[in-house]
Amino acid sequence: MTFRFRAAAALDMRRKQEDAAKLEVARAEAAVIAATRKAREAAAHVTDEGRRLGELQRQGAESWRVQWHRAWIDRQRHDAALRADELAHRTAEAVAAAQAAREAMKKRRVLERLRDRAWKRYQRRAHEQHVRDMNDLATLRFVAQLADEGGTRAD
Repeated sequence: MTFRFRAAAALDMRRKQEDAAKLEVARAEAAVIAATRKAREAAAHVTDEGRRLGELQRQGAESWRVQWHRAWIDRQRHDAALRADELAHRTAEAVAAAQAAREAMKKRRVLERLRDRAWKRYQRRAHEQHVRDMNDLATLRFVAQLADEGGTRAD
């Protein structure tokens, strides 16, 4: 009698799903890191351009140059807002990926607990069968010994 877990294929599938989910979490976290860097750079550009505009105004630059610079800052702000939205989107994806990974881990652990219970049940039954076999063997030896002595236990 050998142990065979009937849901072994399902457990393997759950492990693969968990590995894929962990890989997706890593990808999502890398995307969050990249989006964070881009958002910070965009915000830094807005700040830098604001300083340049202030310097231009202090220097008494032409009005067209000041207007151009304001338009440029508006474009930089728009870009920074897009980067912030992208960061929020990537963060939401990372949270969803982490949740999916947790769910995959739960599903794998459920099957592992079922396997462990089945293994313990198998071991218990194997031990019980071993005890029964030993009892049967002892009974046979006792009966054979009595038969060899030519008597019965009642003698």
